[in-house]
Amino acid sequence: MENPWYCFLHEKSLTIEDETYFNSEQFEWSKLIEDNFQIINDEIIDYLSKNESELKPYFAIDMMNAPKKWKAFSFYFWGLPMSKKRIRSCSKTISILEKIPHILTASVSILEPNSEIKPHYGDTDAVYRCHMPIVVPSPLPDCGFRVGYEDRSWEKGKLMVFNDAAYHKAWNFTDKRRVILLFDVLKPELATQKKWICALVRGSVYWQMVVKPFPMVSKIKNKFTKTVCMFFASLVYVWLSFSNKKSAWL
Repeated sequence: MENPWYCFLHEKSLTIEDETYFNSEQFEWSKLIEDNFQIINDEIIDYLSKNESELKPYFAIDMMNAPKKWKAFSFYFWGLPMSKKRIRSCSKTISILEKIPHILTASVSILEPNSEIKPHYGDTDAVYRCHMPIVVPSPLPDCGFRVGYEDRSWEKGKLMVFNDAAYHKAWNFTDKRRVILLFDVLKPELATQKKWICALVRGSVYWQMVVKPFPMVSKIKNKFTKTVCMFFASLVYVWLSFSNKKSAWL
């Protein structure tokens, strides 16, 4: 792969649709995560129990069936740390994740009871998106995940790897919350583009946050929005290149 797909630059393609789930066993780091599941589970559950107030609703509320149903907090976001407190509090989990080559993001994602994330395309196909289920209230059909046209249940302690750029959705129609550790691993053949890929996705997300109060603008996909996203990405790239912040993830 020489030219990754980005949601704000390209239209959907059949290739994006055809590539959905990946066999987790093909990745050496999959066993690392699953073998250390209990450590990851215990740290995240403990942190959640003490820091419930840190959970924030995902900014794109139009992707949900109801406000405040999809919540998250981040350790790392596209190469850079988001919270020293969280990283320190879950230091064993972070140490495990840092053994994965080219890891870019790590966060905890919550689906509250009776919630649904609407079908959507992710940011890019430059990464393997990974879900490590921590709390799974029920298997299909009450709680599950769809990529393309295939529905799967999350299995506690079993890594799920998929193409975030494919059309996908998630739901939790139970009376308990679903909790996963979410992380992105850059495809090895794109290692030399790591910083630019991080900048492009960050730039796109920043633009989405800017236009959030203006729904009509956010729905427009034309040369103007692409140009603005590229402008934001260029600023982010410069910032990443000259920032004093150091990160093993970038």
